[in-house]
This record gives sequence, C-alpha cells and structure tokens, in this order.
Amino acid sequence: MTPEKLLDYIAERNYEAVENVLQNGFDANTLLQNDTTGIQWASYTDDFRMIEIFWKHGAKPTTEYIEDIVTEFEKGKTYLDLKEAEENPGDYPDLTNDFSVTKWEILKGQFKIEEENYYSIVLPVSKFVLDNEIISTSIDLHAIELPENLHSYVGKTVSFPVNPNEGYIDGSVFLRNAHNPVDVTEIRFLKLEKDFIELELTMMFDFEYEDVGLKNETTKFVVQLAIVK
Repeated sequence: MTPEKLLDYIAERNYEAVENVLQNGFDANTLLQNDTTGIQWASYTDDFRMIEIFWKHGAKPTTEYIEDIVTEFEKGKTYLDLKEAEENPGDYPDLTNDFSVTKWEILKGQFKIEEENYYSIVLPVSKFVLDNEIISTSIDLHAIELPENLHSYVGKTVSFPVNPNEGYIDGSVFLRNAHNPVDVTEIRFLKLEKDFIELELTMMFDFEYEDVGLKNETTKFVVQLAIVK
C-alpha cells in the first residue's frame, strides 16, 4: 500500500478500504502528501467518520480542530453524533463573493520542533464559508531552518527565499480541493516564552498555481503558537 493510494481512498470516502489498510499495519500517522497525515486530510472536508477511523488506529491530532473532535470521541461520541450536530453555514462569514486571506482569523497554532535547527508551523484558520461549504483548513509550513538558539532571534526579522530556491519554507493551504503554495518571505520574532512564541509572518499565497479561481495575495499575520516537541 502506497501513501498515494491511501490518499485516494480518503478522497473517495472509501471507509472500508481505509479500515482494512490500517488494520493490516499501515501506520496511521504516515505523511501522505505535502507533509500531511490522513487524519488531517479527512479534517479538511469535515469527514468525521474518516477521522474516527484514523483515531481508532492511533492517529495523533495535528491541529486544534482535530483535537476538539478527538476529545468528543474520547467522551464516547461517534461520527454519527458529530454529523447530527453539523454547523449551519450561516454561522460563519461567507467569503465566496469577496474572498481575501486578509479576512481570515488565524487561531492559536503550533510551533513544532522537528529536528535540530528545523521547525514546522501549523496555523489553523477560523472557519468560513466558500462556495456554500463550511471551510476548515490550516496554513502548514515545513522545513523552517533556524540554525541559532531561538532566544537569539527575539526582536529580529529573518528572511527566506521563495520556492524552489534553496532554504525556502515549504508552505501550503488546502482550499478548493488543492494544496495551494504559500511562500514565507519573512519571520519577525516578537516574543518567546517557555512554551509559547509570537511571530509576524509575511506570506505570499499562490492560488494561481493550482488554478483554483482565486487571486494571489501577499499579507502579514501576527500569530501566537504553542511550542511542541
């Protein structure tokens, strides 16, 4: 079984096939594509049944949104309970006719220590409506190289090249059934505590690359992140 084939099963909502693959020993935390696990792929479409299958086979939550769902499973609820409680699109801002990433609210994310001098960031986006669907997504940033001690960066700005130049940050956001590239050109380190970091990120969103019908944008977000290992 290849990660690509399992990803196809997830997209097809082939629950029986995914269940069989995981029962036969496939690691539920395997990165399938764009450094994204199966449970996170399922979360992009609010596929509670698929999320539950991965969770039962040991998948770890990778975003705050998934953590909230897993908490409900741990309380004894099933995907059917969550499906019955599905939200109303009217509860969220509709960006269909006037889309802009500047209208996104970035929730508290994670700053993860991957290995020596390398980090990743997950930035959950507050839910919004696009094309009559409630969108739950995140900005995922990987291969962030910071060779010095983190405390030495506080008050400083670090610049990064764009993809495909050496040293670029591998970023993307899942929207309209595509992983859209996100280039981070600058990180300004605002605050650092024991288990918390605050950053200002300058990001370029390339929506034209996957031809999803949205305009490219460049913006800055100030984000608060929990430091995890």
